[in-house]
Amino acid sequence: MRAITSTLFILTLAALPCVLGAAPPNIVLFMCDDLGWGSTSPYGADPKLIRTPNIDKLSQSGVTFDNASTTASVCSPTRYAMLTGRYSWRTRLKSGVVNSFDPLLIDPSTPTLGGFLQERGYETAHIGKWHLGYRKEKFKNLLGDISPGPNDVGFGYHFGIPNNMDDIHKIYVENRRIFGLRSDRIKPYGKSFYGTQYSGYDAPQRDEPEVMEETTRRAVDWISSRKEGTPFFLYFAAVAVHHPILPSKRSAGSSTAGAYGDFIHDIDHSVGQLMDALQRRGQREETIFIFTSDNGGDIPPRNKAAPGKNKANPPELQALDAGLEINGKWRGDKHTIHEGGFRVPLIVSYPKQLAGGVRSPAYVTTADFFATIAEMQGIKELPENTAPDSFSFAHVLRDPKAPSKRPHTVLNDVKGRQALRFGKWKMIDAKVPGGQDLEIELYDIEADPGEQRNVAEKHPEIIAQGQKLLQAIRTADSSRKIEGL
Repeated sequence: MRAITSTLFILTLAALPCVLGAAPPNIVLFMCDDLGWGSTSPYGADPKLIRTPNIDKLSQSGVTFDNASTTASVCSPTRYAMLTGRYSWRTRLKSGVVNSFDPLLIDPSTPTLGGFLQERGYETAHIGKWHLGYRKEKFKNLLGDISPGPNDVGFGYHFGIPNNMDDIHKIYVENRRIFGLRSDRIKPYGKSFYGTQYSGYDAPQRDEPEVMEETTRRAVDWISSRKEGTPFFLYFAAVAVHHPILPSKRSAGSSTAGAYGDFIHDIDHSVGQLMDALQRRGQREETIFIFTSDNGGDIPPRNKAAPGKNKANPPELQALDAGLEINGKWRGDKHTIHEGGFRVPLIVSYPKQLAGGVRSPAYVTTADFFATIAEMQGIKELPENTAPDSFSFAHVLRDPKAPSKRPHTVLNDVKGRQALRFGKWKMIDAKVPGGQDLEIELYDIEADPGEQRNVAEKHPEIIAQGQKLLQAIRTADSSRKIEGL
């Protein structure tokens, strides 16, 4: 990991003491997979369907954001932007996600949140879903040394699922090796949820319904084994509620929203286990706990064949039919360019410093974690090459009624189509990379949060301003340089 040695950075670091006190806080970043905005109790989920008491406690001890967003409506781009504070479309990933044999998306020379914290004396770990690739080039299998990888971009320890819970690798990676590998024998077998054969490495194969349990146990063990007096950063990436919907034996049948609701219960249980681990160390009060998701919920279309065994009535639709509003009031879902693909739960709890049980209407994004944590560490201005698309919302954590300082956000869907949030407007570009141009769309998000009324024809001047601003952001090295309207 390249050291951040900008003169500005060093002077700022020396001049500004940590605003949080002498001892830097521990940080736990809990990211769910495909958990929609309306899928937990703090965001309106009916307790008759699901119960999330641990996420409720987190909300009661922190700031709950009503207008938090990702920068992409699909997995890999969001995770890249969150860890680097940089839009993913500035890389080779212009659309889609990182595939099973793709190289590492994060260039090891790119500053990351993990690397930033390592330089400040933190022990760091990633546990759970990775989905950002391994190695320098495309590969045929994961045998041998798996690098560069998480260990090379800011994480001292890595225990990961390469892509998702039922990817074809079907093993865990620990640091730079397949976990428990016995030999180099490969014997493909069976079929995954997606219809492809498992790779068949000679190593322990993941038991899908127990992946949440196993990764949570690993995270608890890692927290419990940290050295006293040394701050730590844990990025825990849950596999729930990404399909296949396979809740643990412990949670099966525990909700009245079917297997999908049970899987949400697995998330809540995991949150509780991590909070308990911190409490046992006497560190819950002095730990920043961030809870969020990588994109909105994934809702299969009705009356259309879908992968998996439940083609006619998949668990997601069963939950919807039971009354669970997976993505709340927002239009669209995962993959799409509309807000249901981007709006996510976000709770930030830090009992030692922040008020609890409060809500914020400020518009913030998961790409802003880098600049926010940096400011909370006493660094108000990052070098231009560090987290160039990240805007701090530390001031909102101090005053939840304060407005956002983010002047604009570029969003992208799975096809690479982009939208621009600026002020009260959302402009959806007509361009679809590699596809046919579509109708340009413009919504007044404040007056029309459900994106029901396209007002592009009524406001050509706003469209012109939006296109000019979008082009400026695309061509700039850093969107922090670009002012809003």
